[in-house]
Amino acid sequence: MIHVDANRLGVVGAVVMAVWHVAWVLLQATGQSQRVMDFVFRIHGLKSDVAMEPFDPGMAALLLATTAVAGSVVMSGAGLVWNLMTAWCERSRTGVATRA
Repeated sequence: MIHVDANRLGVVGAVVMAVWHVAWVLLQATGQSQRVMDFVFRIHGLKSDVAMEPFDPGMAALLLATTAVAGSVVMSGAGLVWNLMTAWCERSRTGVATRA
């Protein structure tokens, strides 16, 4: 099995989550987020009185930072678990320790 670099995987997770949320920040900055939320709720068969707050650059920066950190932590953890599981599988298959 393949050994993955957990730190690189964490960076990928951070970038993916941040870029995804940049799209949301742009929707909110242009005033289109309410339309998107209404559409998302409608296609899921939900009705909600969710109302978007006015755009706040500080909160947008906090959203991007928080999601980047969360993406990094989750994907680094996934990489570590992957490496531990592949090392365990390799040891149980061959009886020889490999790098973990």
